[in-house]
Amino acid sequence: MLKISYLLIIKGSMKIIYIPVTKKIAERNFRNNLKCIFYDIYIVLKNFSLKKKINKNTSGYIDAAIHSNAYVLELPYNYCLIFSKILNLFFDGIFINWKFTNYRNDKEDLEKKLLKLSRTYNIKKVIVDATDKSVNIIKDDILDGFDYVIKREKNRQISNKKYLTTMLSCTMVDYKISKKKEIINWNIIGKSEPNKKPTYDIFFSGKKTSKYRKELIEFLYSKEFNFFGRAEDTKIPFDQYLSAIYDSSINLALEGKGEFTFRHLEILASCSFLLCPNSINELELPLPLVDGKHFVTFENKDDLIEKINFYLNNNSLRNNIALNGRKVLEEYYSPKKHGEFLFSKIFS
Repeated sequence: MLKISYLLIIKGSMKIIYIPVTKKIAERNFRNNLKCIFYDIYIVLKNFSLKKKINKNTSGYIDAAIHSNAYVLELPYNYCLIFSKILNLFFDGIFINWKFTNYRNDKEDLEKKLLKLSRTYNIKKVIVDATDKSVNIIKDDILDGFDYVIKREKNRQISNKKYLTTMLSCTMVDYKISKKKEIINWNIIGKSEPNKKPTYDIFFSGKKTSKYRKELIEFLYSKEFNFFGRAEDTKIPFDQYLSAIYDSSINLALEGKGEFTFRHLEILASCSFLLCPNSINELELPLPLVDGKHFVTFENKDDLIEKINFYLNNNSLRNNIALNGRKVLEEYYSPKKHGEFLFSKIFS
């Protein structure tokens, strides 16, 4: 309650309750229930930390956007119900991360809790949907109780005006959250110039999250390219992975858990050439990335081979596209500006 008292005396800034991602459990039992209780306490205690950093999980970018633009009180679900009367009086909005429940296998329970929150609060109510399916939408009876949904890489097919788009955080960006000024030092993040003497033709390394990935990598191995990488369950060390990106003429970013992955941002930050499936063009991103200018897409295996051969033989064009991608990231990757835009929509 000390945090609440502190927030009440602050004027001139949005005051937001945020139910963040919480501890995930595989089954309900005494031990896991105890873990959840302690994790709830941990969420509350985090409010007293003076140093907040951007998270590098699937909701890290929107989390940073919220914290950069408002005075935020993070509370677990049960605490939000217990203190709902006083919270309703002194806060402007409540943001609920879709992964706020401990036992996520029970979708019915999650939906019941969302409905309960929507009936309990009369302030602005926003769902933060960090799931990886760009076309998935929320049931109408739940959506009716909320003002907005901030969805990770929203598909352009979703026309409902309640949906706003966000995206993944870049794992290479590490900075403290500040409400005053956002400082991202791009001089120490990734690479600022393309590699003029790459070692490999093509690079990809990732989990076998789909049959499509496995088949495409096997297909490329059957060709006579200097290909480095793999599609398997183990990861290569992150430093080696970043070095391989920069040391490769062409970097593949294949669909994994969603059409847009951490890899896309890591390749752009490495000032390296990004080649990915054209499904990325179905997404609405908060970065003005343009196919053919900042990255290149392919439609099928034949088109992939054609694009690989073309760009391997056109170094200057390939490097120019890689540099364009890096520049757009430097100019537009900003959780603070993203949050300003979202808040202007939500609280207008």
